[in-house]
Amino acid sequence: MSLILGAGLWGTYWWPLHFFTAQGFGGPWLIAITYLLLAAAGSLLAWRRGVHKVRRGDWRSLFWLALFGGWTNVAFMMALFHGQVVIVLLLFYLSPVWAVLLARVFLKEAIGWRGALAVLLAVSGTVLVVVQGNLDLRTAGLVTLFFAVSSGFAFALSNVVLRGASLSSDLIRAVAIWWGCAIIALAFAVNEAWPAAPHWPVLFLPLFAWFWVGFATASTIYGVSRLPIRISAVIMPIEVIVGAVSAWIWANQSMSFIEIAGAALILSASLVQLIRQKAGA
Repeated sequence: MSLILGAGLWGTYWWPLHFFTAQGFGGPWLIAITYLLLAAAGSLLAWRRGVHKVRRGDWRSLFWLALFGGWTNVAFMMALFHGQVVIVLLLFYLSPVWAVLLARVFLKEAIGWRGALAVLLAVSGTVLVVVQGNLDLRTAGLVTLFFAVSSGFAFALSNVVLRGASLSSDLIRAVAIWWGCAIIALAFAVNEAWPAAPHWPVLFLPLFAWFWVGFATASTIYGVSRLPIRISAVIMPIEVIVGAVSAWIWANQSMSFIEIAGAALILSASLVQLIRQKAGA
């Protein structure tokens, strides 16, 4: 249930980004301030709850979680700033491919013929989406492609860290990711001018950070850390459906037949993963 909630929040994540951008406060500075607010509040909450002490063996896992989780969110947001919502979501959900390969490398899970089929379906669907979709493969489009695909890859890596590490607290996990997001976003923001005169609705930014992004992160971490990687890779693509419907209703973004076919192939890869999990092969 927590993963479904997280998928729904991430699927409509594009809307507040576009809202704040329209109010004159977008880009890397929006990402950086959002996650600085979250990281500061999360650190204070961890301190008050007495869960701020980290075991010596946990620091390495927290570092990788901050790096991979931070890049996941920052790259995802950067892609949404520049690309069509559904295309970005679909490219992000190449994660079944990465889940199969990374689980093999780090967790020693067998790939099997169903795993290979999932990879083939996901890659084929991606080719259709990229070639037929509204993704301009010149400079701006390549940047969007890089951010969307690398975000999904980093998400799969962070799943491996969450499943392979015995960290003591979900809150510590979340705070590590938020600090990672803030630092990575600041690295992008230093080359950007501070927004000149944002409109007053940007005052809602703390609410967006603490409740929308906070709940989305916490629910995803809770579910991913307690489910096998292949199951989480199946549930999370609900985000694509939510994103497609919301973008169609609120932003008048539609998909061509070829794009829908590509989406079906990518989502079928997740279904194959579920069948593979049940069959154990």
